[in-house]
Amino acid sequence: MKEDKEMALSCTNIVKVIVVTDNLEKTVNAYKNLLGTGTAPTEEAEHKQVRTPFTIYKGEPITDTPMKVESVFSDNFWFEIIQPLGDKDPWAQWLKEHGTSICSICLLTDGPLEADEEVMHNAGYESIFKQEKGYEAYEYFDAAKDMGVLVEVKEHYHDN
Repeated sequence: MKEDKEMALSCTNIVKVIVVTDNLEKTVNAYKNLLGTGTAPTEEAEHKQVRTPFTIYKGEPITDTPMKVESVFSDNFWFEIIQPLGDKDPWAQWLKEHGTSICSICLLTDGPLEADEEVMHNAGYESIFKQEKGYEAYEYFDAAKDMGVLVEVKEHYHDN
């Protein structure tokens, strides 16, 4: 298959792997036993709030995504381990359908998120979750049929 650079994402640097579980402590302990605890990645710049926050799941605004979360750091990315406590978010849905497993990979975009959003839509991957936090935005795309995972694309806003 010929590689189409115009269809490629702006960045393919995996910054985290998201694992969902029904038992946070058990899953975190298993990852820490194999990987150690590592150190959190350092940010190059401070976050800058520039947009109005919102959260959308399957096209509808939502106000809460209850969960317990813990991170386990490796040398070049981290595992974000999530135990969903609600039922109206992509993590709860993934856990219901797949059990404890890797749910998604997160790619840090070179920005803006909207450009990579267009690439994902053109590739046939539906947006199922989008959150704007004011200082960063991220969007989950359903690539599971082809890749076995959801793909999260994240943009950080920084002071220049």
